[in-house]
Amino acid sequence: MNCEFYSPASIDEAVAMMKDGCAYFAGGTETEHLNSRVEASAFILLRGVAGLTGIEASGEDVRIGSMVTFTRALKAPGIPEYFREALHFCGSLQKRNMATIGGNIASWRCDSYLIPTLLAAGAQVELADETGRCTMPLEEYGQKRDSLKKALITAVILPSEASGVKVLSKRYANTVESHAYLTIAMGKKEDAFRIGLAIKGSGIFTPDITNWGVSWKMADVKDDMFGSEAYKRYLTGTTLDDMYEKLSGEGGDQV
Repeated sequence: MNCEFYSPASIDEAVAMMKDGCAYFAGGTETEHLNSRVEASAFILLRGVAGLTGIEASGEDVRIGSMVTFTRALKAPGIPEYFREALHFCGSLQKRNMATIGGNIASWRCDSYLIPTLLAAGAQVELADETGRCTMPLEEYGQKRDSLKKALITAVILPSEASGVKVLSKRYANTVESHAYLTIAMGKKEDAFRIGLAIKGSGIFTPDITNWGVSWKMADVKDDMFGSEAYKRYLTGTTLDDMYEKLSGEGGDQV
C-alpha cells in the first residue's frame, strides 16, 4: 500500500496535519506488525517533534513526554518504581527501544503493558487537537477515545512516589516476550483504591473497588486459547484479593 509521510517540527504543526485517513506514527510497534489494526493512507511522523521527549519530576507528579521510549524511561531518574515494573513487562529489548509511552496508551490494546498500571495509579494524559490542549484522567480518555481519534497524546502525568501512592501490578503470559493474556493492577492513595485490568480478547476494565465483584461479573470475558472465562475470572479474583490484602496492610509495601 502506498502511503504519504509528513514530518512536522512542532506539536501545532502535527495537529494541523491531522485529517481523515491520517494516523500519528510514534514508535511504530503497533503499525509494523502482521495484521496490524492501524489503517491509514498517511502517517504523521512524531520523531523530531519538539516537546514530546521531556521527563520532568516536580513535587508529587512526574510528566513523561509521549515520545519517550520504554528504554529511556527505564533509565531516567525520578521514574516511580511501580511504573518501572510495568515497563519491564515488555520483555523484548528491541521493542523497548522502539515502543513509546504515548504509542502504548494510544493503541489501547487489551494486552497493554502500561495501561492497567497507569489506571491504578490515577494517571492523566495531556492532549492536543485542533481545539487546543487539555489534560484529563486516563480513565476518561479511555471512555472518550472514539471522539478523540484526532487528538495527539503529548504526555502522561503520573503520581510520584512522594505522592504516597502505592501500586501493585501483575502480568500473566506464556513467556516473558509473548503478549499477556491478563494484566492486573491495583493502586492505593490514602483510603482510595483504583483497579486497572487488561484482558486479551476482551478489553480494558476499571471496576469500582467498592463493588468490584459485581461490576467485574458484568464484564464481557471470552473463552480463548489462553484460558476459559471461568479461569480468567478466578485468576483475576484471587489476584485482586491478594493485592487488596497487601495494600491494606501496614505500610502497603510494594511486593
